[in-house]
Amino acid sequence: MTRFDLHIHTALSACAENVMSPRQIIAHAKTSGLGMIAITDHNASANVETTIAAGREAGIRVIPGIEVSTLEEVHLLGYFETSADLADFQELVDKAIPEGENISDVSGYQLLFDGTDEISDIDEKIRNIGISIPLDKVVSEIHKRNGFAVPAHVFKKRYSIISQLGFIDIDAGYDALEVQSPMWIHDGFKLGRKIEGYPAISGSDSHFLESVGRFYMEIPETTGNLKELFEIISKHN
Repeated sequence: MTRFDLHIHTALSACAENVMSPRQIIAHAKTSGLGMIAITDHNASANVETTIAAGREAGIRVIPGIEVSTLEEVHLLGYFETSADLADFQELVDKAIPEGENISDVSGYQLLFDGTDEISDIDEKIRNIGISIPLDKVVSEIHKRNGFAVPAHVFKKRYSIISQLGFIDIDAGYDALEVQSPMWIHDGFKLGRKIEGYPAISGSDSHFLESVGRFYMEIPETTGNLKELFEIISKHN
């Protein structure tokens, strides 16, 4: 079986603790028995490559990902098969982020790490903010790059489809819907369950090291190919 968590932030997300470095995350994932994770920073992806490298050493598959805040301030998870596809999508996001600097003393630092887990830079661009592209267009742009689009924590009271739009569009073409992990556990969700016709998944949404590995989903062994993964998620019982 493969344990996986598709929603983990590094310290590049201002709201994550500063020790959320690639190697620290991978070490905690390894200890917890995770075989596959996704890095999903807010409108950013600069720590993905170093985490992939650290994961490769530890035998953990790291999926290139991002958590986009759309024009409506809906948080949308995007997953890509290759780092090149993510990098191409990141260029689109960077152009759509409003001008402004991150106020680190208020929002937290946005840290980049090198291959030895040392801080290599601080991203001063404001990231945790809605970009100028609407939800449907962001989904389309993810799909153009062979990616998978999953609205995050859909029942959360802030930054979710329900909180921002008030409904789930059954024709929007999402690849799954993410339910926040406390609700997943409390309501007894299991893989294979559908919400408005979409497969339901969950993730830890880890912003702190102690959260990495506390929640995971489990599926039969997989190559880590995204198409295969989402097919398993959709059909799993």
